[in-house]
Amino acid sequence: MKWLYKKNKQMKLLSKFNDYLADRLSYILSIMTTFYVISFLVLIPLFYSQPTSFVAWVSYLCSVVFQGLALPVLGYTARKSGDKADSMMNDMFEMTKKIEKLTEIIEKQQIHLHKDVEEIKEIEEGKKKKK
Repeated sequence: MKWLYKKNKQMKLLSKFNDYLADRLSYILSIMTTFYVISFLVLIPLFYSQPTSFVAWVSYLCSVVFQGLALPVLGYTARKSGDKADSMMNDMFEMTKKIEKLTEIIEKQQIHLHKDVEEIKEIEEGKKKKK
């Protein structure tokens, strides 16, 4: 059993490391600095040798430009939209908390009003009995 616990602990450590590494890499690959660096690295070879045929140009554009430059841009836009979604969810959560507080206040006021109405009815009934 001890070896199972040890293996489970190692798996948890490996999982934490994988999560950390994935978070760091996804962040690095989704910043616009990466886009500019890759753009520079993609365009530099064109000064020394250009593709000679149409097929070579299409191949170069598809393999290098689209794949190399699209990743940081897509990652950047995904991160931006995720930030907007998080912000909207936080706003909705805060609004829900405020609505719950208002609901509690209204319920308390209704209870007090109900008690007041009952007291008024009792007073009126007491007056009728005295007459």
